[in-house]
Amino acid sequence: MKTKILFWAFVISVCLAAAQKASAASPAELLEKGIYTEETKGDLSAASEIYKQIVDDPNTPRSLAAQAQLRLGTCELKLGNKGKAISVLERLTQEFPDRDQLLALVDNQMPALLDEMVKQIEQNYIQEIDRSELLETAIRAIIGKLDNRGALGFLRTNDMEFLGTNELTDMNITMEQQIAGIGAILKVEDGEVAATPMRHSPAMKVGIKPGDRIVKIDGNDVPKNQLAQTVKAMRGPAGSLVNLTVRRPGMDDLLNFEVTRGVILLESVKGHQYGADDTWDFMLDEARKIAYVRITQIGKKTPNELQSALENLHARGMKAFILDLRGNPGGALAEAIAVADSFVENGTIVTVKNRSEEKVYSAKAENTFSGFPMVVLVDRQTASAAEVIAGCLQDHGRAVVVGERTFGQAIVRSLIPLKTGGALKLPVAAYYRPSGKHVNRYPGATEADEWGIKPDPGYEVTMTDEEVKLLGLARLARESLDPKDAPNALFEDRQLQKALEALR
Repeated sequence: MKTKILFWAFVISVCLAAAQKASAASPAELLEKGIYTEETKGDLSAASEIYKQIVDDPNTPRSLAAQAQLRLGTCELKLGNKGKAISVLERLTQEFPDRDQLLALVDNQMPALLDEMVKQIEQNYIQEIDRSELLETAIRAIIGKLDNRGALGFLRTNDMEFLGTNELTDMNITMEQQIAGIGAILKVEDGEVAATPMRHSPAMKVGIKPGDRIVKIDGNDVPKNQLAQTVKAMRGPAGSLVNLTVRRPGMDDLLNFEVTRGVILLESVKGHQYGADDTWDFMLDEARKIAYVRITQIGKKTPNELQSALENLHARGMKAFILDLRGNPGGALAEAIAVADSFVENGTIVTVKNRSEEKVYSAKAENTFSGFPMVVLVDRQTASAAEVIAGCLQDHGRAVVVGERTFGQAIVRSLIPLKTGGALKLPVAAYYRPSGKHVNRYPGATEADEWGIKPDPGYEVTMTDEEVKLLGLARLARESLDPKDAPNALFEDRQLQKALEALR
């Protein structure tokens, strides 16, 4: 009898052990259960307990532990337990210090985590915040982090950047070269917004003068140091009215102007001064037939503007040509290639190399202006697409380069629109001169390294900061003042004088 009881006791214990073993879920099964409990049943507390069980089990495989820990942090965040959530996620990074391996383990769950974080900030942040503003902040933070990584040897700060809707609008205006507004250049001076009317603009026609301070717009006070806000208020549909109250230096009374906004064409090709017909005169020295053209930026209309100026100069018997690219920040690559092609009959203009291939852009013989000596003026602010032009003309021996070493910005950036609004300016390639030399000034580059466009030997003329400022003021005066009001000579342009010397 005793033997029989012992036998059945043994059988029962074996069965119970087997049952317990069968009921013990594996970490993978627990993770699946936890996800079901969290996402389908919506029981965050129960799901958290399941995830804790997985995390605390020393036998849990590494990948499952990381996934459970990330989900546990998300659950605690949803439950409002921010301290616990932070602790869990910090533990995750401590236990998995290899960032690449950690990312591989939890990559598929990152979108959900980021979405939850955005929701929590949106709902619980100390101040109300717009989701688009929050996403823009996150994007800028990511790009800033990558910019910092660039210091290790490839990108410089702002080589990659996020453009918000306002910045994107401004960039499109620059490329398209037109805007609806009153036609005034605004800048902050001593905290106030000063206006400089553009030639032939609605602002100039009603009598606004350079240096006028904008005090009110449509009866609303203009805040101190608020340039962007003022620019936005001044813009509007062509044909609409805007009322401006201005304070003119030297006068006690305020002046009121009603201005009808118009479509302002932003010229990129300019001469040295205005002629008798109130248009740009591109002939600098009529007796010696030396022409002068300044390109301020490379926009979509630049090649056609240049073509028109060259045809006019050719008809007037041009014998020498100065192309001024000083202060030109660049612009569209395709249009820069077209500008260089205007002076080179054949051969390579520029080579663009991306991660997997390279593309060579070559000159065409049609519509080439040749048979006369050229000088290209450059300075420390000549950059990007403007350097494509200068490098091409120098390498082909088409022009003597005079001035200063250029900026060294030779990264081709593609504009990628984002669903959240705005766009990402992403570096996708680098360009190289016809000689094969690279132009980009990489982080850590020294003066002895190869970058930018250097003036030809004997033609380097470095301006002081004060001279650069005076040059800008002289240009502004020629563009915004009536000829009778503009000074005859504001300062001696030593770089331009060196260009004339090179042509002699």
